[in-house]
Amino acid sequence: MKPECQEYEGHPIELREREGKPELLIDNVQVRYGQLPDGLYFLYEYAYDWTDNLMELAQRFIDYRRKTDQIRYERESEKGGK
Repeated sequence: MKPECQEYEGHPIELREREGKPELLIDNVQVRYGQLPDGLYFLYEYAYDWTDNLMELAQRFIDYRRKTDQIRYERESEKGGK
C-alpha cells in the first residue's frame, strides 16, 4: 500500500502506514477496515459495501453518512414540527 491523500466532498481521506501497518483516516479519524479472503475491503462501520479500492470505499462511506444524516435530520424536523 502506498500512502495517498485526497479530499472528497469536503472530507479529507488519507491512506498511510503507521508503525508498519496500513491506516485509513477520514476527517482525520482512524476508520477500522478489514479484508475479505477474495481481497475486497470493508469498513467495520459500513460493512454493507465491499471493493478492492480503499479510497473508493471511503468515498462511498462518506456518501452513506451524508445520506443517513439527512434522513435523521428530516425525521427530527418532522417530530419537532408536530
